[in-house]
Amino acid sequence: IQPPHPPEPLPQIMDYGTIKHLLSEAEMQQQQSAIVLTHAESALLAAQSQHAALKLAHDESSQKVERLKSQFREQIMDEGLRQSCRWNDMYYKLVEWKECRDGDTTVPCDAKKSGEEVKKLNRWVVNQRTSYKYFMNGDKKHIKDHRIDALNKIGFVWSVTDQLWDNNFEELRRHNTETGTFDVVHKKNRKLAAFVSRLRTAMSHKNEGLVQQELTDERIKKLDSINFTWDIKRKPRKTTTHHTVKFDVMFNHLVSFKGIYGHLKVNKLEKEWKKGIGAPPPDKKVFRRLPLFMAFVRKEQLIYAQGHACSLDEEKVRMLTDLGVEWRKPMGEPRKSTGGESTRKLKRKRVDMMDGHLQENHHHVEGGVSGSGYHHYQEDGGEQQQNHHQQQQVYAPPPPPPGLPVLPKQQEQLETIHC
Repeated sequence: IQPPHPPEPLPQIMDYGTIKHLLSEAEMQQQQSAIVLTHAESALLAAQSQHAALKLAHDESSQKVERLKSQFREQIMDEGLRQSCRWNDMYYKLVEWKECRDGDTTVPCDAKKSGEEVKKLNRWVVNQRTSYKYFMNGDKKHIKDHRIDALNKIGFVWSVTDQLWDNNFEELRRHNTETGTFDVVHKKNRKLAAFVSRLRTAMSHKNEGLVQQELTDERIKKLDSINFTWDIKRKPRKTTTHHTVKFDVMFNHLVSFKGIYGHLKVNKLEKEWKKGIGAPPPDKKVFRRLPLFMAFVRKEQLIYAQGHACSLDEEKVRMLTDLGVEWRKPMGEPRKSTGGESTRKLKRKRVDMMDGHLQENHHHVEGGVSGSGYHHYQEDGGEQQQNHHQQQQVYAPPPPPPGLPVLPKQQEQLETIHC
């Protein structure tokens, strides 16, 4: 059907006869257009009805093909399962396991408690999952199609991880339906709270460009379908004062501690309480926080001594000093000498004792003479000098007790020493 030509533009200046002639032509073109439009609408309705009929016939033929394919696969599956082989034996064991375990096909196994038959079935199930992964990647020599159909027929779980994720997803949806929120209190349901935390962490990593295998596009769609909140807005925490900052309360506990034990060695008693020795543990649990309080006030006192702002003031420092608190010395103040006159005296005393021990005691060395060296320290002009002396000594066994005869060899050695 050819559409009519568009009307030509009208001239600007026309007389009565020209206008009448153009009007009659326009009306004729309108009638022709109406006829063409009617034929086109009729052809469109016929085409639509024909398209619907063809689509219905195609759907029926597709369903018939699927039914025939399903019947064919079932026949192949039944024929394969009727054969006598190890795979079929393990398959029927899995069917029995499912009937006895309320539909479970994962076959959990404990290395210590499970029996040998359960271990074999568990290994077989794991091998089927591995073979299915090869099958999905194009390597179809590890498992056949009819065996996959047989396992699907009993609801075999091909991925335990996917099953756990789906179970957690259903539990999360029930929690949202009951409470109206996706925030889970960790103390009430640790498993579900950890699942929600992993989801939000995985999404944040995915937004940063990191690969997340746990959070696939399909799982994101499922979570978006229940309006899962990826970002959580936590309420600002209330700023509470720590126990060590509550000076008045902890100072009163420190006064009570000194009244009970007579000193302020809180760190020493804390170690004894942990080991279960010394004084019995206190009835007041607050005494166990006193070591932290003492460390805090000593640190603050150093800051106060330097003239900086801190939580202590002159009155508090005076109260603690009057109570008997020993303050730390600043880093710039010298400590006790560790290398002065007292240390040198102690070293000389130890060397003199060693020299006396070597001169008084003789050790037996079988076979004759042995050389030994020792150090002798002297003090000259306040400085310590070290002189090395080498001596050769003959070591022999001590003389026998009175009343016992002296052997000839011992007598010879004693005379050599005397010389």
